[in-house]
Amino acid sequence: MIRQVTVEVPEAALAVLREEPAQFGRNMYETAVVKWFEEGRLSQGQAAEILGLKRGEFFDTLYKHQVSPIQMSIEDLEKDFRRG
Repeated sequence: MIRQVTVEVPEAALAVLREEPAQFGRNMYETAVVKWFEEGRLSQGQAAEILGLKRGEFFDTLYKHQVSPIQMSIEDLEKDFRRG
């Protein structure tokens, strides 16, 4: 099931970004999903599925947004290193 959500955006935002409304909407959607992944709210698989991408394509999207595909806290990294 697909739900449509309407977001009101000032014309100035479209003008500054030089984007058509459809492209702006897709970019905003993609950016939100990447941010939710970065926050740990979505897994790689969930985020890729939401965007209709294969996992490798999602990695490309993360690269475009300058977000690491590995989302671990310092504490988690330290635990992993201690475990060997």
